[in-house]
Amino acid sequence: MYWRSICEADLSSCLAIQPACLGDQIVGRTAALDVWKAFLDNPAFQANVIESERPLSGHKIVACGMGVFVTRAFADRETGNPRPGLNSRIIAGVASGEPVVLSRAEIGAGNAGEGIDFVNMYGTWRDGIMNATQLEEVHALLGTSFVEHFAGYRFNRVLKEAIGHSRIALARATGTYRLLAEFPESESALVVLTRESALAAPYSIAATMYRYQAPVLRLRPAEQKLLAAALSGKTDTELSADLGLSIEAIKKRWLSIFERVEQFKPGILSQTEADSAGRGPQKRHRVAAYIRTHPEELRPYSWDTGRR
Repeated sequence: MYWRSICEADLSSCLAIQPACLGDQIVGRTAALDVWKAFLDNPAFQANVIESERPLSGHKIVACGMGVFVTRAFADRETGNPRPGLNSRIIAGVASGEPVVLSRAEIGAGNAGEGIDFVNMYGTWRDGIMNATQLEEVHALLGTSFVEHFAGYRFNRVLKEAIGHSRIALARATGTYRLLAEFPESESALVVLTRESALAAPYSIAATMYRYQAPVLRLRPAEQKLLAAALSGKTDTELSADLGLSIEAIKKRWLSIFERVEQFKPGILSQTEADSAGRGPQKRHRVAAYIRTHPEELRPYSWDTGRR
């Protein structure tokens, strides 16, 4: 099994894994599906799918994790008055135009300030098609994909309504989620992850999410996008096709990235031979190696409000 980022073709399969998480109780199914589709282009929304190399009971996608960054006010309301239907209130808020979900600028301000709140809307798997070993692998992939996708954000709280006894049991077993309230009538529970609860288990996956450091390279969004795509080892030709840019535009962005690195973190390139014919690839390799261990450089960040 392996994980990858979601694409539009995956959405219906992912939402069908656990329909109770759809969030359609307030606005109805059609409006809820419209919100989920709109999420795909929203910078506050993040999602991964877990696939089996061989279909299990006809399913390639066997699990998924989907969630959204929400406003501090919304998270405060939910933790202050725990109730079933967490996802439905997010969906209804978005459908009505209520400022429930963060903009890119607000995410950047949170990363530069006191942190951001996140709701894990789908962290679930298909029941009844996997053996115990396969299910353990899925649980591990849900955790590792979450870390890889979200490393570099300054988290405040992570909220989740775990629906079903097995999901509640898994949340308890992490040792990092704190149970806020149980709702026997809906077989669900509201759990929350905080910095304190995560760092209380210093070797846990959750603890890695709270070891935050601020970025230094001051990369522009376009430069971040290029670097994120380049981490998979793609050539300029492949990057050009993926990003819809000319080769000349790709090269200009690399030059801009190198200028920022030389200005703000010159040590990254200090071992690159200035007169080497291969200095371009060497520079890219060194920058990519740095970014892999400093994912905060690829996240939104408000330099106007950032703490220095």
